Amino acid sequence: MNGFKPLLPLNGVTALETTIRLFPAAGVEEILVVVGHRAEELRGLVESAGACPVLNPHFDEGMFTSVRAGAAALPAGVDACFVLPVDTPLVRPQTVRRMAEAFDGGDRQILYPVFAGHRGHPPLVAAGLLRDAAQSAGPLSAHLSAREELAEDIAVADEAIHLDMDTAEDYQRLSALAGTRDIPSAAECEAILSSFSVPQALLEHCRSVAATALRLGTALRDRGLSLDLGLIHAGALLHDVAKGRPHHAEVGATWLKAMGFTRVGTVVACHMGLDFSGKQLDEAAIVFLADKLTRGATAVSLEQRFERALERFRDHPDALAAARRRLASAEAVAAAVEARLGVPLAAALE
Repeated sequence: MNGFKPLLPLNGVTALETTIRLFPAAGVEEILVVVGHRAEELRGLVESAGACPVLNPHFDEGMFTSVRAGAAALPAGVDACFVLPVDTPLVRPQTVRRMAEAFDGGDRQILYPVFAGHRGHPPLVAAGLLRDAAQSAGPLSAHLSAREELAEDIAVADEAIHLDMDTAEDYQRLSALAGTRDIPSAAECEAILSSFSVPQALLEHCRSVAATALRLGTALRDRGLSLDLGLIHAGALLHDVAKGRPHHAEVGATWLKAMGFTRVGTVVACHMGLDFSGKQLDEAAIVFLADKLTRGATAVSLEQRFERALERFRDHPDALAAARRRLASAEAVAAAVEARLGVPLAAALE
């Protein structure tokens, strides 16, 4: 790395401040930052960010000396603490919150966040166990691995638990990602769907809707419309995350907003019924239309998509009226898309 990692900027904020801010956002108030190299330069920044600096005078003897310094500084009465290097700064608050809620002080004394089948940062370690580890020769990972019977894996939808800054290329990737943490990646969306046990047939539907939505969004953006393709893709992949539950659009939106994905939740909330004025094509409108152009995992026309519903509800006036409203909204969005692209919808999707 051609730079001092703690002070490298990520979306206008230093990596150090980004890392510190993670914990209060997750409900963790006591934050210790172990400093050594350029300690005086960092001390003021640590304090202004609301954390307590802890000096490691032996930093040049290796990273484990910082674990020792941090363990020695833990306040009495602390049950457990997270251990996070400053070069892994984009962990989501909901990851920390989920792990804290899972720790009960019982037999499981080490919790690891897991994404895509692999453990990452930060582990949550019982304070006594961390103090014991600090008396060993290190490294911390070896001490914890020797106590695997005390460990538990916590699945999280957070690929950043694996993303650190060891190279300039790593830093560039994190820099690009830093401004989009309120939108889950495709892999994170798949992890969310898995965590809610979405069945395979519904997964295929969500993926097909996402493919259609992304094609539409890309074509529209190429014509100058300002659209967030990441938001479109995530909203489409997750639109049916709560399918099978009453008012599943609202339920899914609530789940996603609780995870910190507010904008995605807003898109998901609209996918069953959209009040489209015809004036503004946005991400929610694109996902709504893509869903209405998909039956199961198959692309269909709006007429094909709605023919069964209109037939099924023909003797149920309220349900029939609702289906007709959805069709009218989908037709209005489709007309706006065609007007913007200058081609029929079918041609745009080829």
